[in-house]
Amino acid sequence: MLARFGLVLGWMDGLAPGRDHTALAWAVASQAHGTAEAALVTAVAYREAAFDNAATGDHGRSFCTMQVHASSGGTVALTADPAACVAAGLAILRQSIRIDPAFPVAFYARGPRWRTVEAQRISNDRVAVAKRLLAQQQQ
Repeated sequence: MLARFGLVLGWMDGLAPGRDHTALAWAVASQAHGTAEAALVTAVAYREAAFDNAATGDHGRSFCTMQVHASSGGTVALTADPAACVAAGLAILRQSIRIDPAFPVAFYARGPRWRTVEAQRISNDRVAVAKRLLAQQQQ
């Protein structure tokens, strides 16, 4: 667990330097099932809100660094709790992976519009970021 925490913290510091990512990195490291899932969660959190857990988007309907939409149970409370944010986002991400393994982040990114070219592009981007993070680990 501590090794995964150090890895995730290093990824976050590399992607968005100069900020304290400790709480968010711990949330990812402690909840992810393995390094590959931790890399994907890190990629999503980075692309959705650059690890800013106080972020809101979609005209005030998406919350925290994972940008959990209100229609998926997101509330402003997630912005104050990195562990809850990661838990909520991870539940949706795991569902997204089951729905479309070829584009594992498409449903996460676009919900009912997950079969669109845009959703597939977003998924490909998040997966590419995760792959780069995993490649860094092996160097």
